[in-house]
Amino acid sequence: MKRFLSLIRVGAALCGRPGRQGAHIGAPLLLLLLASGPATAAIDPFYLGLLRDGQLSLDRKDYGTAARQLRLACFGMLEDPKPLADCLARLLLAQDGANDLEGVRDTFRRLIEVEDRFKGYSQGEITPELRAALEAKLAVRIPAATLASAPAFRSTQGKKTPSPPAAGPAAAPAAGSTKGSAPAASGPAGKPAPASPLAAQPQASEPKAATSPGPVKTSPAPAPTAATASGAADKPLTDAERKKLDQARQLLAEQRPSKELRQAFELARSVADAHPGSKEAQHLAAEGAYRISRWSDATTYFRRGGDPGDGEPERLFYLAVSLYESGDAPGATAALKRALPNLKRTPYVESYIKKILGQ
Repeated sequence: MKRFLSLIRVGAALCGRPGRQGAHIGAPLLLLLLASGPATAAIDPFYLGLLRDGQLSLDRKDYGTAARQLRLACFGMLEDPKPLADCLARLLLAQDGANDLEGVRDTFRRLIEVEDRFKGYSQGEITPELRAALEAKLAVRIPAATLASAPAFRSTQGKKTPSPPAAGPAAAPAAGSTKGSAPAASGPAGKPAPASPLAAQPQASEPKAATSPGPVKTSPAPAPTAATASGAADKPLTDAERKKLDQARQLLAEQRPSKELRQAFELARSVADAHPGSKEAQHLAAEGAYRISRWSDATTYFRRGGDPGDGEPERLFYLAVSLYESGDAPGATAALKRALPNLKRTPYVESYIKKILGQ
């Protein structure tokens, strides 16, 4: 009975909340489950079908649909903790893909409950591939202190998404750039000035935990192939694409609601992915990713766009923060040291100077 009641708690959480992605399953189903009492461990084929459909949606990167299907599938596995843990792991990956951060946190709590009470995760038959993918996401989404308090996930702390080589931010400045050649509030000639680090700080009070930004319906930045990059490098931007970049730049020029920052990222990203050789598009997408605390995406786009140059101290700072949050402390140190001579000091900047340089 204790086991059944414990699983009912997980089921109640899986019912969802009105207005949230994943849909509200509703009280009637939960009442039916409560009235039925402990049943056999056999899983209804209906829920197994939902699990398969959810995995197919996940494979297609249709994360919103996958989350809805997998949430329902998990609800049908409350009688058996091990399959439930497997289903919850897949649900969390779908929610991460959809950037439903609140959903990721809730599902992680459910997974912890199943593990604490039944060892459903540590002793479950979860494939190594699924376990590795889940733990890589948890390392980015869940604060280290929280992971450290859960024995089954303690080793996850060292699995943050690999960052680009430290040589990137430490590379020589772009041709024509001279250290100290531009004031902190202005960028290269002919380009609008980037937002100051204070105005452009991510939508989070504690940026170190990459769990602070609101839901962002994006997937990780795809890595272009060499053929794609070389083909797109010479292809000029269309008027429509330049309009997208201008709109993204305007949205990123000052503090904005998270919805508008997500819009800016998507606009810049769509152009950057179509033109891997466009430094302007790559850096604007990197700045957009930084503003919504998408550290891995930010470092990816900075890597594609190349070194910002000492004439862009704000973007060097964005690069330093993104590298630091992605786990590349040496790269972050190199980038921040180059940014400091021309960087406007704000409390936010000072906080990262202390974190990265220990000053």
